[in-house]
Amino acid sequence: METKEMIAAYATRLGDTSLILSHRLAELYASGPTLEENVALTNISLDHLGQATTFYQYAAKLNANDLNEDDIAYRRNEREYYNFQLVEQPNTDFAFVMLRQYLVDVFNYHYYSALCNSNDETLAAIAAKAIKEVKYHYRHSREWLLRLAKGTELAYNKLDNALPICGVIPMRCLLQMLWMMNS
Repeated sequence: METKEMIAAYATRLGDTSLILSHRLAELYASGPTLEENVALTNISLDHLGQATTFYQYAAKLNANDLNEDDIAYRRNEREYYNFQLVEQPNTDFAFVMLRQYLVDVFNYHYYSALCNSNDETLAAIAAKAIKEVKYHYRHSREWLLRLAKGTELAYNKLDNALPICGVIPMRCLLQMLWMMNS
């Protein structure tokens, strides 16, 4: 595989996670706990869709087989997507959605921060633009996790029940990590 093809495949994989997550978040329109949260989740969904589009446009530019970003995004079978499986999981409840979003946001923050230093100028530019959005997403999801963890017993239990689905450490470890990062 040539370098251009490898970078195109890499950009496609980055786009896949953002695309699938954007669709999962879009499913929540008008299902959040408040109208303001509905708008926030919709905006985050659109941010992920924009990131996916940008990665797919770059992959299409590098592809030798005349595919455009829509072909890459929507004209593949399900086995040809290489997204994180976590983003495929159904939206069981708001606590799960916020925990999933937090995990993706933490990962994206560190990943895109490193990608800003890429030798590939286009990937570095995409990451530099995306990191601004990711910082907002991270603050948003972290605040919701803290609110849920410190809230009612029901909210705490829903968050605790979401942890195994996300494959995460025990609740007390997550809470310690959140409170340390909050101070």
